[in-house]
This record gives sequence, C-alpha cells and structure tokens, in this order.
Amino acid sequence: MKKIIIVIETLLLIGLGRSMAFAQGMMADSTLTDTLPAYDNLIKSADLGKAKPFPYPKANAANIRLYAQVWRDIDLSDSGNSILTIPGKSLMEDIMKGIKAGKLTPYEKEDLKRKLTAKQGELRFADSVLIPIFDKDGNQTGSRMALNEFNPDKVRRFRIKEDVFFDRQRGRVDTRIVALAPMMHISTSADLADNLAFTPAFWLYFPQLRYTLVQEDVSNPDKDIFDFTMDDVFMQHKFSAYLVKQASPGGVQSGQLEPGSTEAVLLEQKIADLKKHIWQNPKGINAKNLAQTNSKKEDKL
Repeated sequence: MKKIIIVIETLLLIGLGRSMAFAQGMMADSTLTDTLPAYDNLIKSADLGKAKPFPYPKANAANIRLYAQVWRDIDLSDSGNSILTIPGKSLMEDIMKGIKAGKLTPYEKEDLKRKLTAKQGELRFADSVLIPIFDKDGNQTGSRMALNEFNPDKVRRFRIKEDVFFDRQRGRVDTRIVALAPMMHISTSADLADNLAFTPAFWLYFPQLRYTLVQEDVSNPDKDIFDFTMDDVFMQHKFSAYLVKQASPGGVQSGQLEPGSTEAVLLEQKIADLKKHIWQNPKGINAKNLAQTNSKKEDKL
C-alpha cells in the first residue's frame, strides 16, 4: 500500500514539475514577445500635436542694420516645391485648418493691420456658379448664384516677405520670413503677364504660422527624409522661390519684377554679395599690409 502511495506521489511531483517548467517556458516566451517592438510602431509618425517651433536667435535692435525687404514667389508647379503639395498635408490645407481652428489670423494686407475672419479668408478663393431653380413639375423658373466649396488644390502660388539684415552682434547677414500669402488668380478679359496675373488673397504673420507648420510631419522614408516638419521646410529653405520685388532701407519699393529679368538677377547678386563680403576690410586698409604687420610681430617674438 505504501509503495502505491509513494508511486502516486512521485508521479504527481513529476507532473507538477513539468507543469511548472511549461509555465516558466510560456512566461519566458510571452515576456520575450512582449519586449519585441511591433514593426508598425517603428514606421508611425511622431506625435507633433504639442510641438512648438524653436525660437529665432535673439537680436538686439541696436545691433541690427536693415538692408532691405524682398518679396519672393513660390510656384507649386516647380518640382522643387513638391513637398508643399503632399495630399492631406499640403501647405494650403495646413493654413486653412489653422485659420478654422482659430490658431491663425488672416490679414487683408501685408501691413498686418486689418484682420479677416476665417470665412472672409476662405471666400477670397470661392468661385460663383449659376444654379437653376425648378418648380415641383421640373420646369425651370429661375436661377441663383452660389459659391463653390473652396478647394485648396486651386492655390498654386505663394508669396513670402523677407527681411534681410546684418546682425553685428552675431556677425552675419540674416534672412527671416516676416509674412506669407496664398496667391489667387485674377480673372479678367485682359491678357496679363504671368507675374501680374496673381495677387495675395490674404497675409499671415509667419512667426504665428510656424506654430501650425511645426505640427505637420512631411517625412518621406522613401526619400530618406525623417523627422522633418513643414516648419523645417521653411526654416531650412528647402523650397524654390524667385524674387518679384524689393524695397530699399528707405522704404522705396521696386516695381513688380519679371522672374529671371536682369533687374531681378542683379538684386539677387546684391544680396549674395552682402553675405559674402560682410567681413571685408574698411576702405584704405590693405589685407596684404595687415598680413605683413602680423608676420613682423611674430618675428620679434
């Protein structure tokens, strides 16, 4: 009898040991599985809902010398600006979402004085259409004008206003976007030049617009673009634009410039020269003489 009990106890212990080993094995497997990252999680976009743009470097007004203001147009038909036209996250869609959410304020003019409502801003792009009116018998009794729903894809051009200035404290010529405007096409019977056929619908204060742009991820793994926002596109100047107007430090504005014209090219060269020759020696000082003086001092030492 005792032998039977001992055998039963032994079998129970063996079974219990196997169960524990199996359970431990299952726990190890499940633990290992739980610690493995899901592939889908690796390719998900970062949550930029609370992202904020990095601030501009602080500049003391006493150290700023304003050279000029320039206006440039961004043509979305240019392949270099395709990053601004991604469906669902295009620049114009971001702007309209920001305006409707009350996070962006459209202004009537570039002086940013008179505000527009979200509806007023949207109506700037609305086309009217003639809608027929029918009675209950299907007979047309009249017609009425109605506005088409706004389509962001219709906006094919933007204008930016930039300040070009020399910051003596930082020792560099800086360019900062002050305002941005979506452009609307002018419908007229007259044949207008391409650079005159568009006009700003409304203006946006760019530092405010950055809070909307920084929350739009435009990364493209297929092109090795990661952790890149719409704000980065503008801050790193990853777009193509051409000069259309310039104002001197005295506030005298040039007329509308034809893209690629001699005057436009000269203005671009002038701005480039400012950045390139900012550390030139004052008039009357020869760099060779400075080098000779320094070498004589070193010889004496």
